[in-house]
Amino acid sequence: LNHDSDNDTYGTINLGTPFLVQFDNTTSVNAIGKATLDNFIVTFAGHGILDGTIKYNDNGTGIFITDPADGTVYQKGVIELRTENGNDSIKTTYESLGIPIRQQNPDRHLLLDNGAMFFNISSAKGGELSFLNNKVGIYKDLLDRDRLNLTTIAWEWN
Repeated sequence: LNHDSDNDTYGTINLGTPFLVQFDNTTSVNAIGKATLDNFIVTFAGHGILDGTIKYNDNGTGIFITDPADGTVYQKGVIELRTENGNDSIKTTYESLGIPIRQQNPDRHLLLDNGAMFFNISSAKGGELSFLNNKVGIYKDLLDRDRLNLTTIAWEWN
């Protein structure tokens, strides 16, 4: 963020290195209301890496609501992250707003969104994921609605 004026009171915000990078594939899509891919409940699963060292698997579920007037999308849901060895897990809730992007390929249905992740206290004390307890992350996603995959990058919010 950079405020562009003579009286720059905001400065520049540097988010640094992401603490979470995640890759998911959609496992099911169920329409909400009339049969449409504009409003649905989605489940997904995948894998990622935390702090560049801790590999995990994840699964999640959420809602996907599209505003018919301008195509913006609201998402909300829950994701469970589990260490690869299965010894620790934590849940995060997420919310985001997104916009469709079609500049480079108008035939593809890509969505870019930004949101927040709220990690719950659910890891055992001293567990590998306990450093996530009460952490808030801000993130951006790129969702490919044609291929049903999603890439998430998150930064810690202090």
